[in-house]
Amino acid sequence: MRIIAQRVKEASVSVDGRLVAAINTGIMALVAFGQEDGPEFRSSPAFTGMARKLVGLRIFPGTGENAHKFHLSLDEIGGQILLVPQFTLYADCHKGRRPSFTDAGDPAWAKDMFTDFVQMVDETCAVSVSSGIFGADMDVRLCNWGPVTISLDSANLFSR
Repeated sequence: MRIIAQRVKEASVSVDGRLVAAINTGIMALVAFGQEDGPEFRSSPAFTGMARKLVGLRIFPGTGENAHKFHLSLDEIGGQILLVPQFTLYADCHKGRRPSFTDAGDPAWAKDMFTDFVQMVDETCAVSVSSGIFGADMDVRLCNWGPVTISLDSANLFSR
């Protein structure tokens, strides 16, 4: 599982010109599952661990002497989170110029996995959780704050 988390001042997702999700200050996260994850990944400690890691990232500034530091988490600032399915995080560009996506999770189970991950994040934090639509051609807009962009990979963070 891979996540690209971005600290944002605002973010939104539209499909066919219709707004489907929007947040103010918080995290916009691109989320993908790989072939190595498989349908059984949702019952692994890494699945819940990725939700906790994402929500617990201390990437927001504090106050006073901590005003210019990564000091607070999403919950601590009362922020929001927008989860966007993004299979292209598993692009393989080793050969030629056209990326291959054979390492991306099979949509047959990845869609349910994404839905379960959205629910897991919602259960893990006390803030508003929104999501894009799996398999849709989405227009994603964001105002990246910093910019701050963090890459999380379950294969590197958690042993299975």
